[in-house]
Amino acid sequence: MLQRVIPLLLIATSVAYADNSETVTERSQAQARAVLDRAVDAIGGAEALRAIDTVRLQLDGETWPRMQMTTPYPPFEGGTLRETLLVDFKNNRLRLEQQADGAGFENHNTIVIQGGQGTNYDHRAHTATPIPSAQSSQQQFTQYYRRIPNLLLRQAIDRTNTLRYLGPDTFDGKAQEVFTFVMPDTQQVAVYVDKATNLVTKYELFFVDTFAGDESSEIIFGDYAAVGKYRVPQTWTNRLAGEVSTRAKLRAEINPTITAAAFDAPAGEFARVDALPNNLDENIEQLADGVYVIQNVAGQNQNTLAVAFKDFVLAVEAPGTSDGADQVIARIKQTIPGKPIRYVATTHHHGDHIGGLRSFIAEGATTITTPGNKKVVEEMAAAPQVDRLSKNPRKPEILLIEKGRRVITDGTQTVELIDIGPNPHAKELVIAYLPQQRIVFQGDMFFVSPNDAPLGPPQASTLGFAKAVKERGLKVEKIASVHGRTATMEEFEKAVAAGGE
Repeated sequence: MLQRVIPLLLIATSVAYADNSETVTERSQAQARAVLDRAVDAIGGAEALRAIDTVRLQLDGETWPRMQMTTPYPPFEGGTLRETLLVDFKNNRLRLEQQADGAGFENHNTIVIQGGQGTNYDHRAHTATPIPSAQSSQQQFTQYYRRIPNLLLRQAIDRTNTLRYLGPDTFDGKAQEVFTFVMPDTQQVAVYVDKATNLVTKYELFFVDTFAGDESSEIIFGDYAAVGKYRVPQTWTNRLAGEVSTRAKLRAEINPTITAAAFDAPAGEFARVDALPNNLDENIEQLADGVYVIQNVAGQNQNTLAVAFKDFVLAVEAPGTSDGADQVIARIKQTIPGKPIRYVATTHHHGDHIGGLRSFIAEGATTITTPGNKKVVEEMAAAPQVDRLSKNPRKPEILLIEKGRRVITDGTQTVELIDIGPNPHAKELVIAYLPQQRIVFQGDMFFVSPNDAPLGPPQASTLGFAKAVKERGLKVEKIASVHGRTATMEEFEKAVAAGGE
């Protein structure tokens, strides 16, 4: 009997294994692995990629940050970018120097990380700000693996269990094979490989765009050249939602000879300041009777002004996202109960300042903006987002700030919305001026850091703001901001004086 049972068991087992054919996931992983292997071979080989210990990269190019230009529509005034990056992956050391300008700002910073400790050196303000250990960890090095395809593929061959094949596609008229994998910082990356050359053409990350909704951020590589045993691109382009944000020349050195001195602090004197807080607490700051700043509710370092009138509320600025703006609206209603938000005014068109506008439109608020930004508001309201406005669509009601000024008053409370543009930061730029309380609320022209670090020489946008206040004879004692804490006029004057004005 036992002899008859054993063959039956063997037959049943064979049938079970026959039914357990390769799954879709297994086939997808195998296809992705085949594409990855060809790309790795084309760029230098797995052994060579694993042998990369240090990398020095230099980017030189132009920038056109999406929804951060001086005007919402072309022609745009571009900025410049120069970046030098040295990474020692073996010893977890990094030195990054960045110089950039555009939209009324100039920045020059050097970040040094080693031994789990980091410092950000501001060359304009001559300050040294400690970087919290959580931001100096190995996890933070992962983003730099995405600078060049050699490091990107090295990550992929170490994380083959996350590989999936997305299928064929075309890019720039050329056939591509596309796979995806998950990096240690949880970013899911889609990698495009040229079918003819097996070189990485680009990779994509996912983000939510203020206007277009779910979109891709693309890093595009081109003009590959031999660097030792490796093939490395010589051009580097970033596109956001299909628009070029950065176009740069790339120079790469792989495994250059370095010494410990390469990770020294930059030359010069830098005043040590406190580290920036990891999180800024939500807060309702009362500036005067019926005047509040809703701080860090829309998002970190994003503020909205709320002014109570007899029968309604005026909000100035809708930063963040629809979800964040919903929270701001709730806090306004808690702070000023029983009054509808009748108006929401925007200071300018930049994405981080109008990202929550759709929630205010859904709330029934009329948007107050400048003539050049009317179309921006209309497009924002029609954007393919998933939020309260998409569930109950409505066209925005818009009031324009004509001839540079619109006054909101009920006979007791008064707010003057003044377009002080053109400013180096934006051609049309609105401030909210409360003449009785001597308060100004502004966006991006003056910023006091949460750690109260010295500001350094004033930016061009700050000087433009100071000139506008002086020419209009505005009497100001407090300056509240979309970003940063409220400052006194004395602090502002001191910052402006640092530039010799």
